[in-house]
Amino acid sequence: IDSFQVGDFVACAGAGIANHAEYVSVPKHLAVKVNDKNFLKETSLTTIGAIALQGIRRADLRLGETVCVIGLVLIGQLTVQLAKLSGCTVFGVDIDDTKLEIAKELGCDKVFNGLTSNIKKDIEFASHHLGVDATVITAASKSGEIIQQAMEATRRKGRVILVGDVKIDFNRNPFYTKEIDFLISCSYGPGRYDSDYEQKGR
Repeated sequence: IDSFQVGDFVACAGAGIANHAEYVSVPKHLAVKVNDKNFLKETSLTTIGAIALQGIRRADLRLGETVCVIGLVLIGQLTVQLAKLSGCTVFGVDIDDTKLEIAKELGCDKVFNGLTSNIKKDIEFASHHLGVDATVITAASKSGEIIQQAMEATRRKGRVILVGDVKIDFNRNPFYTKEIDFLISCSYGPGRYDSDYEQKGR
């Protein structure tokens, strides 16, 4: 190891590797030196931010598009901000009003409570009856209902990107008739879960 010295601050990643512990052993390809110790709080979110960014990349967002983010916990809140920075109109959906308020403060254009709103109708109205160009699911659920909501909110030929841990179980009809692209986003992106990359740097 020639890129780090004792005393350096680092940000690191890797499930089962970069654990919350007094000592961890992390492959050098999953660690980066933090050059300014004034940003340690922000760099502690490096991996979470990379997961949100990979979802945005998979969504292939374009300037001016409308995006719906379902699930507004940490990764969802970061996804909202990245979508806004990409020049998109952003709708947010969650079942917690506190999370909805945070999303609004972070720039989300419209928010909807999944328990008290009719998501399909409300997003249809908010999108001028077009549907959103892309829906990014950052929620976790043992039900496929969230994916069904996403399919219904997304326009014809749009994209649904699954970042969160949601059961893949939905009605074929809107998926088929709208010819929606359904994509999975794998954690923080290319190389994840590939030991040749993570351990050996290939």
